[in-house]
Amino acid sequence: MCEDTTAAHLGQTQKSNSQLFRAAYFVLVGLTLLQMIGCSPAARQGVGNALGAAGAGVAPSRQQKLMLFGGEGHKVYLGCLSCSEYSTDSVFNQYGTFGSRYSSTSIWNHYTEYGSAYSSQGACNPYANDPPVIVDLDGNFYGRLTLNEYHAQIGTGRNFHDWLYSVVCEK
Repeated sequence: MCEDTTAAHLGQTQKSNSQLFRAAYFVLVGLTLLQMIGCSPAARQGVGNALGAAGAGVAPSRQQKLMLFGGEGHKVYLGCLSCSEYSTDSVFNQYGTFGSRYSSTSIWNHYTEYGSAYSSQGACNPYANDPPVIVDLDGNFYGRLTLNEYHAQIGTGRNFHDWLYSVVCEK
C-alpha cells in the first residue's frame, strides 16, 4: 500500500515537473521568436498579451478584453489592448482605426492628443496627468497607459512602459 502511494506521488511530481518544463520551454521559444522577428505586429501583440496578464488590483482572465479610453472623462474609445492584431478594434491592427498612425483616435498618431508627447492626455507624454485608462468590459480599472512612470494610477500600465516607449512612441 505504501508503494502504491509513493508511486502515485512520484507520478504527480513527474507530471507537475513536466508541466513546468513545458511552460518554461514555451516562454523561452516565445522570447527567442520575439527577438528574431523584432517589432512586427505579431510581436507587439505577444508583448501586449504577456504583459497584460499582470494586473494592479483585478487580474484579467485569459479571455478578458482590456480597452483604452482617453479624452475628457475618458469617453473616447482608443481600442483594445488585449485583442489580436486581426481584430478590427485592436491597437495592434495597423490597418484598423485604433492601430493606425493616421487615425485621430489612435495612440500611434503622434499628432493627436492621445499619442502626443505634449498633450496632458497623451500616452507618449512622460509628464501626462490624464493619460488613457485601461479598463475591462465590466468597467474594472487596471491603470493608465503612459510614459509617466510616476503617475499615481499607472497600475498595469507599468507593464507596457518599455513597449510604449520603444515601439509606439519611438523614443
